[in-house]
Amino acid sequence: MVFDYLFNAFIYSIVNRSLRLKGIVKMKITALICLLFLPNIVFGNDFTAGRDKNSVQAIQSLEAYAKYKMAQYDEAREIWLLLAEKNNSSALINLANLYEQGQGVERDLQQSIVYLRRAAELGDVRGQFQLAMAYEKGLGVDRDLWQAAFWLEKAALQGDETAQFNLGVMLATNYGEGLMTSSKKQRTEAVKWLTKADENDVEDAAEFLTLLSNMMRF
Repeated sequence: MVFDYLFNAFIYSIVNRSLRLKGIVKMKITALICLLFLPNIVFGNDFTAGRDKNSVQAIQSLEAYAKYKMAQYDEAREIWLLLAEKNNSSALINLANLYEQGQGVERDLQQSIVYLRRAAELGDVRGQFQLAMAYEKGLGVDRDLWQAAFWLEKAALQGDETAQFNLGVMLATNYGEGLMTSSKKQRTEAVKWLTKADENDVEDAAEFLTLLSNMMRF
């Protein structure tokens, strides 16, 4: 009930502000208000308005996202920094993305990794997957496919279907060395994860499973 009151107060303040604005900015705010009423939204560009159960942090997350959408990156960052001090994983991921994309700050991939790692270590599946991809591509860290697999497995265990597929392919190909070089143990693990990915309707998972299963017959 307290959350509803605070949330409505926040929306009311945005509405009042939007009535005093004109043109594109007003349209952006009005569109944002409509989006905020939809449940469980993860917004574009890997930024998020948050998944916070704490009502105060939820309001702050929404405020920061509103400022981000209006290109007020400095103000959004300040709010996310405050939330990050409270181990808010959504804020940590948003800060990582700011530094990765160079929005309101100088692009700094290493600083992006610092925030991503904190989110991943807090158990955030998004942070785990993004950190895995950074290791796989060598962005902000030395390329390390074993670290990539480590974080992919963390995300896969939490049900992330893309992580399940990527981990399956990585194991099946012996970390990119090729299908013919993978061990029986790797292929068995790969089948497990690719099956989960297929059950979650990941495109290409079924085809890769068939290929791998045919190879395991010999």
